[in-house]
Amino acid sequence: MGILTPPVPLSRALRRRLDQYIPESVDALRRQDAGFFARLSALGEAWRLFPEFASRAVFLDIETTGLSPVFDSVTMVGLFDGHRYEVFIDGQNLQDLPDRLKGYSVVVTFNGSGFDLRFLRLAFKDLKLPPVHIDLRWVTRRLGYRGGLKSIEKEFGIGRDQAVEDIDGHEATVLWSRHLRGDRGALQQLIAYNTEDVIHLKAIMEMAYDRLATQVSGAPGDRREIYGGIAATPRPPKVARRTVQAAAKTLVAELLERSAIPEPKIVGIDLTGSERRATGWAMLKGARAETKSLVTDDDLVRETVAAMPDIVSIGLSALCAERVESCAGAIGRRRSDLPKVRVGVEEDGNFRFWALLPSMKSLTMRGMWLADELRKRGLQVIESYPGAAQDILGIPRKGSSLEELKWGLNRAGISGHYLKERVSHDEVDAITSALVGLFFLAGDFIALGTQAEDYLIVPKSPRINYAKLSEILAQTGLDELSAGDTGVRGLHAEPALIAASA
Repeated sequence: MGILTPPVPLSRALRRRLDQYIPESVDALRRQDAGFFARLSALGEAWRLFPEFASRAVFLDIETTGLSPVFDSVTMVGLFDGHRYEVFIDGQNLQDLPDRLKGYSVVVTFNGSGFDLRFLRLAFKDLKLPPVHIDLRWVTRRLGYRGGLKSIEKEFGIGRDQAVEDIDGHEATVLWSRHLRGDRGALQQLIAYNTEDVIHLKAIMEMAYDRLATQVSGAPGDRREIYGGIAATPRPPKVARRTVQAAAKTLVAELLERSAIPEPKIVGIDLTGSERRATGWAMLKGARAETKSLVTDDDLVRETVAAMPDIVSIGLSALCAERVESCAGAIGRRRSDLPKVRVGVEEDGNFRFWALLPSMKSLTMRGMWLADELRKRGLQVIESYPGAAQDILGIPRKGSSLEELKWGLNRAGISGHYLKERVSHDEVDAITSALVGLFFLAGDFIALGTQAEDYLIVPKSPRINYAKLSEILAQTGLDELSAGDTGVRGLHAEPALIAASA
């Protein structure tokens, strides 16, 4: 027989608080007043409420164009109340989501605190979410599980339908891109993927509650488990077919009309961290692009100088955006600044820090050296962020889909052999860097940085969350945006590539 541990005596003050709080809690439960328990969300104890509010709970999962709350946007939101699945799609009915959420008392997500709900708050001003939020990432963490939703599903013995089991976040952005060009099957596949996400959230919620409740009570036989199996997959909702309409002018054609230089020659470079891996190089002459893969620094300088471009746009891959604040004590002052904060990407409420990554150091140093060498030879050089341009234009980023990246640039109005020939992803990203250079020449850009340093050039777009960007700039000590920085001209007020003609 085990030794019984005597109960911990309660202080007089705590006893008074409990004497008041417990009857109020019972009354709130009777009235189904979830707002009374809202503070349990911040304390990580909201899971305890689930059985009492299960009939007024909704399981939520969003899809986006990427991870940045500055440059990316919400494309789809799925809701599941335990019986019915609803989907809210950008360009169709996404604007109806806030009113729909008002009907629930509890919202259940996986990593919603750091991603889903954060994106929704940025997308909808004055959004009123259900008063109680249960984030299953942290609920399952209490049970000792770590990893993403798919990993947690496996730990709980949950399998996915074969049709969507290989889809992940990167593939979801590709499906959305295919939808934008009229592929109805891609949208249906994305909906199926989202449907499984929210249905599995319900199963994980119920199983996690049963396990945690057993841990707390210590008596597994004294309570009835609430897990009733995985819900049946509801019938897919009907969605409107997207019609792709040709525009009178492509994005590139409009930018060329506004360019300070008629028919400019722009070299775009998608730089890698060392000469061990080829760098993408592109020449954009007017609306036509030619690409190469170059390895050595000498090759990069020689080919670029020989091209006699009007401007050179160096994109330090996706990591270019990271260099927004210098790292004291790294290996010197400005000339050895290392990327510290990733513009627009946060994790667990904190900015990711990259200063000590060797790959970042070598990439930054190589980029600064190349820019200096080209400027010594009389060329105008800008540092560009091709990843942001791809987000803004609705093109999947590096590593997601080379086909969709080519399609997006072609729809923007860029022609060339790259469309049919076998080229590397780095070469096509170099075209994107050149496109940022065209935005620069057309005066349609914002510059991130300080006067004492090279600015990072990003295309202007109403797709950018300028409020969030301003908040990040304030935290990193960079120049604030001027009132004119948010002004955008006509064509790319929509995702420009959607309406542009091939």
